Amino acid sequence: MKEYERTFKVKSINPFLDYCRQNNYKEFAPANQNRIVFENQNNSNIIARITTDFVGGKEKIVFDFKNVNRKNKNLNVSEESLPMKLKKEDLKIVLSMLDVLEFEKCADNYRTRYVFEKGNVKFEIDDYSKPKMQVVAIEGEETEVEKIFKYISSNMKDILE
Repeated sequence: MKEYERTFKVKSINPFLDYCRQNNYKEFAPANQNRIVFENQNNSNIIARITTDFVGGKEKIVFDFKNVNRKNKNLNVSEESLPMKLKKEDLKIVLSMLDVLEFEKCADNYRTRYVFEKGNVKFEIDDYSKPKMQVVAIEGEETEVEKIFKYISSNMKDILE
């Protein structure tokens, strides 16, 4: 499925959390995540991801692929596969498959992810502990994403990195 996304580093995620809450976005429970990213050695636009979510004392592991078709500054237009749920015992098999398909581990990140949705727009607000940074992504329908991005670019530019 196609993903249209604006992603940018920020000095603080708090104004974005406030923005979503004040504008009546539906808030989901924050998740602590470990995301391991693998890049295809023959095409760096194709990545595989193993994401482990820790929410409410439960662990959920998903595996998916992403093909970044267009990347320009903070704009990404990609194709994403549907996620596959995994059990811990499946990881050895998946890692073996990635090795055969010539994927190489390129990142092992830890973060707390806050997700907000309203209409055709989703905010993914990430507070990374490894590597240390804060990132905001706005994804969804192109016109709506661009409208929000334009507002943020002009009204919140002092907290963008």
